[in-house]
Amino acid sequence: MSAPASVSRYILPTTKPFKQLWLRWKAIRFPWRRRYFIGMDLEGNTFWEFRDRLVAYRPRRIMDFRGGVHSLANYSEFKVDPQWHQWLRATRVEPPSIQELEDEVTRRAIMVQRAKLADERWARAGTLLKKPGEKEVRKLEASARATEASDGSLIGKIVQKERETVTVRAGKETTVQDMEERLRVEREKRETGRPSGPGEEFQPAAWAPQAGDKADR
Repeated sequence: MSAPASVSRYILPTTKPFKQLWLRWKAIRFPWRRRYFIGMDLEGNTFWEFRDRLVAYRPRRIMDFRGGVHSLANYSEFKVDPQWHQWLRATRVEPPSIQELEDEVTRRAIMVQRAKLADERWARAGTLLKKPGEKEVRKLEASARATEASDGSLIGKIVQKERETVTVRAGKETTVQDMEERLRVEREKRETGRPSGPGEEFQPAAWAPQAGDKADR
């Protein structure tokens, strides 16, 4: 058994030589070894695989924080790179290399710079809307006055006529005063208990069976 030839792709170049040798040694998959080194991130955290006694066909994956410091802040998943987070969740087969992580940081920096330049261009361009001049204001005022005059002469009369006239289901036209009078009469009938419809006077009679009905059957 030997360490993978590409294990150096997952170790930071700034790591001390002795620690690099130790990580290479831990990456060798001996049959008796239960824990294997997989890689590092740009912060110096290390990622490992170890055998699970309950699920032998699927190794478990963990992350060891730099310096072995464990706190509530370090356990936040936001401190883990998205690539390593995918690997920990077993949604990614191959672990990310140091070069891939550095390229991701460069890509983010380029996106931030481009967004900043785009905001500056939009700020220099200004708005396309402009305030109306004196001529436009005068035209709008004249149009508003013409609309008010037309409403008072024609539209206002039509609306007033529609308010005074109400069309009922029978097709007859009656005034608002007549409708109010009908509603008042109906309200008085309900309050006094007088029937307001032909069906309200109906009272069912008691059922009295005769002795000969059963014999006829």
